[in-house]
Amino acid sequence: MPIDLEALARLIDSGTHPANPAPGEKEAKNSVLHDETPCRVGYPAPTRQAPAEPGTPPRAGEVSGGVGWVSGRVPDSDFADKDGHKPRFEGGLSGLSGGFSGGHVATPEAGVVEVAGLPEGVEGFELHYIPEVGPGMGELLDLLMRQPVLGVDLETTGLDPHTSRPRLLSLAMPGAVVVFDLFGVPLEVFYPLFSREEGPLLVGHNLKFDLLFLLKAGVWRASGKRLWDTGLAHQVLHAQARMPALKDLAPGLDKTLQTSDWGGPLSSEQVAYAGLDAAVPLVLYREQRERARTLRLEKVLEVERRALPAVAWMELKGVPFAPELWEEAAREAEREAEALRGELPFGVNWNSPAQVLAYLKGEGLDLPDTREDTLAGYREHPLVAKLLRYREAAKRVSTYGKEWAKHLNPATGRIHPSWQQIGAETGRMACRKPNLQQVPRDPALRRAFRPKEGRVMLKADFSQIELRIAAAIAKEGRMLRAFREGKDLHALTASLVLGKPLEEVGKEDRQLAKALNFGLLYGLGAEGLRRYALTAYGVKLTLEEAQKLRDAFFRAYPALKRWHRSQPEGEVVVRTLLGRRRTTDRYTEKLNTPVQGTGADGLKMALALLWENRGLLWGAFPVLAVHDEVVLEAPEEGAKEYLETLTALMRRGMEEVLGGAVPVEVEGGIYRDWGATPWEEA
Repeated sequence: MPIDLEALARLIDSGTHPANPAPGEKEAKNSVLHDETPCRVGYPAPTRQAPAEPGTPPRAGEVSGGVGWVSGRVPDSDFADKDGHKPRFEGGLSGLSGGFSGGHVATPEAGVVEVAGLPEGVEGFELHYIPEVGPGMGELLDLLMRQPVLGVDLETTGLDPHTSRPRLLSLAMPGAVVVFDLFGVPLEVFYPLFSREEGPLLVGHNLKFDLLFLLKAGVWRASGKRLWDTGLAHQVLHAQARMPALKDLAPGLDKTLQTSDWGGPLSSEQVAYAGLDAAVPLVLYREQRERARTLRLEKVLEVERRALPAVAWMELKGVPFAPELWEEAAREAEREAEALRGELPFGVNWNSPAQVLAYLKGEGLDLPDTREDTLAGYREHPLVAKLLRYREAAKRVSTYGKEWAKHLNPATGRIHPSWQQIGAETGRMACRKPNLQQVPRDPALRRAFRPKEGRVMLKADFSQIELRIAAAIAKEGRMLRAFREGKDLHALTASLVLGKPLEEVGKEDRQLAKALNFGLLYGLGAEGLRRYALTAYGVKLTLEEAQKLRDAFFRAYPALKRWHRSQPEGEVVVRTLLGRRRTTDRYTEKLNTPVQGTGADGLKMALALLWENRGLLWGAFPVLAVHDEVVLEAPEEGAKEYLETLTALMRRGMEEVLGGAVPVEVEGGIYRDWGATPWEEA
């Protein structure tokens, strides 16, 4: 609904200047949303106060310079110009007429203050600054709650929700932006706005950051269905692995105040900056919504939106970490590396590929290089075996070392990595600062991720999910039948390619079948299969054997071969089963994007369901999501029930994405730590 700006101005005035009401204000108080009596639009500058002594906390609502109104205008709910034409732009505001121009903030006391970077597409909104709670706040919140869409932005005193405070909350709508000073207006006031399933769609950029603070304050309770993140939306629409900054989508938008002091007295420029950060996403939203509809990406965006609170929840909670256990494992790796280096011949820099290659050739080993997969073929040679063990230990030391304790948050004693909800063009998540997805599977290292006494780790992963998805995409009947009948696909593959009865398939046969199933899924040739089988599964094959096994595999699963061969030449658009799209000209990406992307869609749907059903997980929460695995930390008491809930929600999430094309299995367990130290029920 269009907002009554005059009523809004009176509400604000009545709430912050009760001692000096505007003429006729008392009579209009009970019908302030409907009274059409003319009144001054805008909010008068806050009363000036003497500068605080150094080190004195800022007073609530203290603003240097004041804020009145901003020149320009947010387009109406249809984002149409005066002739009814909607602005069209590709992925940002640069296509709007004229790009960006400067605006200004006027105040009765401070005069005109220049504000750089006012987008031309954002015109004519009034900026209202609310420094404290007063009469009329309830009516104002009710007015905001009735809007169909609100732009939202938080400015905070720092980046860490555990050690910083929210300072400004900006809420934008067509025609007006209201900026609340949270040093004077408690964030809890906005609980109705952020906790209900029914309410305005909240549009913002990089909303995970805002959610971290809202979750920390305990005011966010709604599902992600009420969110639209213009950064995530851009990534989905353009299949990008990196979230763009708001200024990337709105060239010329001034972000110089982003790192200014938000904990002290505020300037009018800072308040205007905060208002723009809520207003600009509204312009982006309408174009993104239309583009999503055109590209048939609504379902993908819904999953991303619903997963957003869960990802923020996981990041806020962090991962338990015992630095003493990690340092113990690192010291052991150092000792092992030193001991192994002592067993290697003297006079060679074993960290130099050139020196190593020359020495090995001198020992009669005709090697093209010293890569891991090359050396793996000569593992039976005593020197090569020692070299590989040395490299493995040295890698643990150099890559992971002893410095992980620096990532511990001083306020929580836990590690809070930054989770990128879309960290790859396939749609997979990524993790950094630190990258927990690359922690080796070495139990000695992973056991350092251990919760306190009385709590456990619940680990669950999707069983053979990439094979299941590929079978569904390729419509490989034999594979689909095996999954529906609950058969062991690796044993079945071994039986088919080796010509053995199923009951005679042994452990080594099954290991070979794993190499075939996972190696040939994305079209490896015979040489690639030979290398993959050796490095990943320790299965040694000649090139001739690899070729024969490859041929037998595709005779057993002909639909997979047809799927591989059906990929057109050149640049094409590929999609996941849910509809996520990516443009690529690379053959392997044409195959792995639909499979890995569908897996990512299913994992995020599972995370969304965990958030939306967190009432079933009292005291439990997600701490890790690694491709096909989700890890929860939970109380020991009730751990079995929590694990059942976790596996059921994961299965349901993936099934919703797959649409019943293939059965989904989730395997899980209860452990003392991420390293899978067994947990025994007391």
